[in-house]
Order: sequence, then C-alpha cells, then structure tokens
Amino acid sequence: MQDSIENLVTLFENGTLNRQQLIQGLHAAMAPISGMAHADGSTISAFRGRSLNHVTLSVTDVERSREFYSRLLGGAISSRSIETPNGRTVESATLAFPDSFVALFKLGEPRVHHFCVGVENFSIDAALEKLKSDFPESKPLTYRGEELYFRDPDGILGQISGMDYRGQPQTP
Repeated sequence: MQDSIENLVTLFENGTLNRQQLIQGLHAAMAPISGMAHADGSTISAFRGRSLNHVTLSVTDVERSREFYSRLLGGAISSRSIETPNGRTVESATLAFPDSFVALFKLGEPRVHHFCVGVENFSIDAALEKLKSDFPESKPLTYRGEELYFRDPDGILGQISGMDYRGQPQTP
C-alpha cells in the first residue's frame, strides 16, 4: 500500500493528477479490500480490481461516434483499423483519458461490447489459470496472448488487465 500512496503523491507532484484525483486515489488506497474479511469465513477475492480500465462500444459509424464522444468527453483521439485473426479489417477509434479509455469499434449492432477492469499484479498466465480453476463457468479465454476475457453469470463479456493496459497494438 505504501508504494501505491507514494506513486499517487509523485503523480500529483508531477502535475499528472489534480487535487481531487489525488484525494480519490488516497481514499481508494486506504479503503479496506472488499472480500478479505467475509463473515462466513470465505477466502480473499481472486483479483484486486483497482480501476475501470476501459469500455468498448460497438458502433455503426466510428467517425460519427468519435466526433460525438470527443465533443462530449474530450480526451486524446486516435483512429485506426485492426485486423482480426481471421483477416477481417475492423474500423476503430480510441478516446484516451489519463487513466482509462473508450474504444469504438464497428462490430455490428450498437451495444456495449465489453468492459475491462485493471487489477493489481496482473499476470495473464496466472489470471487465466485462476479463472479456469476457480471460475470455470466464466469460460475464460485469451486473445492475441495479451488480453484475458471472461463471461459473467448473465453472459456479459468482461476483461481483466494490468492497470497500465491501454488497448490493442495498431495495425500498420
């Protein structure tokens, strides 16, 4: 925890965080870890989620959505196309914020495609094994060796990543 607090103070001193963000970060760092002390004696949670890393939206018009979210939320914008493993090219854009991003992909019907939670001490191999052993019903899978996905009990797609994850590599 001391490392987390020192990191927050350093980010504040360097101007990366404003006062409000520093206070929120300190509050989160000092909060007890949910899941550690259950009255029924159950074990510690499988992962320690620390941030909503990103949300990926399936949109019908990437340019129109990029313009809308840019005007609404600001953020640094990048547009690109990615190639899927089956060779299909997908149009996309990303609105980056200091600690998170919104990804826009032309994937068909408009919807929230998935959410991603940044966790402490993330190792994709260890996380995959933990999901397979403790949450086999979540049907965990990796994509491109760097992204770990799971399904919740309602079938909603989620992703677990390191807190520093910032999206997919660009296709040249």
